[in-house]
Amino acid sequence: MGSVLRLGEWGVVGRGWLARYRVMFAGESSPGVYSVVAEWTQVHNPAAYNLYFHKDQREFPLFGGRVTVIDVTKDELRLRFDR
Repeated sequence: MGSVLRLGEWGVVGRGWLARYRVMFAGESSPGVYSVVAEWTQVHNPAAYNLYFHKDQREFPLFGGRVTVIDVTKDELRLRFDR
């Protein structure tokens, strides 16, 4: 699944039985370091955490799958999520 997330925008990367998995692009936290918020909801119990990655890092694990960063700028993250 390929997605373009703009700053502060959520994208759904998976669904399960009464579950939802989303990511939000949180922008540049320091020069060359970006943040993604990972959120999952099981029934009515949500949880979230921040992931930080360097602009040169192109892959990281998430929700039992792998995120491939296609391109990242201060305003936009292009990614692909594979299970």
